[in-house]
Amino acid sequence: MNNYNPKELEKFVADIFFHSGSHQEESRILGDHLVDSNLVGHDSHGVIRVSKYIEWLKQDKIKLNQSINILKEEDHFLHIDGNFGYGQTIAKYSLDIAINKAKEKGHCILAMKNLGHIGRVGAWSELAAINNCVSIMFVNTSGFGILVAPHGGTDRRLSANPIAIGIPMENNDYLVLDMATSVVAEGKIQVAKNKKMKLADGLILDGNGNPTNDPEVFYSTTGSILPFGGHKGFGLAFMIDILSGTLTGGNSSHPDNANSHAVINNTFAIIVNTSKTVSDSYFQNDVNRLINWVKASPKAKEVEEILLPGEIEKNTKKQRLSKGIPLDDQTIKSLIDTANFVGMKNIDDRLRILNKMNNTNMQFRVIDLNNGTTGTKVEISIPYQSIS
Repeated sequence: MNNYNPKELEKFVADIFFHSGSHQEESRILGDHLVDSNLVGHDSHGVIRVSKYIEWLKQDKIKLNQSINILKEEDHFLHIDGNFGYGQTIAKYSLDIAINKAKEKGHCILAMKNLGHIGRVGAWSELAAINNCVSIMFVNTSGFGILVAPHGGTDRRLSANPIAIGIPMENNDYLVLDMATSVVAEGKIQVAKNKKMKLADGLILDGNGNPTNDPEVFYSTTGSILPFGGHKGFGLAFMIDILSGTLTGGNSSHPDNANSHAVINNTFAIIVNTSKTVSDSYFQNDVNRLINWVKASPKAKEVEEILLPGEIEKNTKKQRLSKGIPLDDQTIKSLIDTANFVGMKNIDDRLRILNKMNNTNMQFRVIDLNNGTTGTKVEISIPYQSIS
């Protein structure tokens, strides 16, 4: 397994989407989001997804260059139809509007339906958090993405139905909880399969409902993933399906619906500007007080640090920005095959550049939707332009 230059990897991935027909803005959004997922350690939602996205595109399961269709808009409410466009593009456009509403009016409820795969949900809570907004986001997959067995069941009935909660902190920092309601995300099973690794026990079932830890068996027999926390995780997953699927009009995970031919995400989000409910100083002081209290707990044996939601991701990002993004050979081969398929040129030369880690001139920034560039982290601020 080799490490790859994040900046060059982002440009390479963006170029794949550009050559497949996406305009430059969409290509940049996709490249940025997928590589950032790798940077924070969520390889299951990173560049491993590129070949599948292009496959869906060629199968007409996703549409290029879609704009948002606003079905209903009020001061505190936004209902979006994504027209089956790339989920990252539609989510970015929609969140920009919803966050601005929250910043001006105090809060916004955002309902989005008919999006392609939305990617790492925590990225959208980060976007809200760096704009001083708390967010709660629920996501389901209508029909096609059924993967999870109900508590006590033995086959696929629900999608992974993730939840993300973002909390703003001082100096453009944030806390983000980002988790599937399944005990493991399906993408992590794919990563293990590519690396030819076994999974821990208690995560997946085979197609006959028997426990297994073999990713190959999971895929070859159409196995299922267990919900986290038994009946509690299942209960949360079930309710998220209704909130994000039924309430948005995008359909639940029931396979008998019009969208069951493709991975279509639906999202229900609540975004709140903290300064409209309490003072900024009170909010930050109380959050910090809680953080210090929790971290001061006597640590269990062999525990070096009590980590808060999102800290593992931030630590991983710092490391991978310095040392590069590790990718297995199967993922690299998939990227090369996809680049060839869409007609990219000079691929060998691009791969040599990808293998060079030289981050001394890399600049990173966060974007405040009102004030422009602030802060020191999160988004790679490199304008995309195809070079092949």
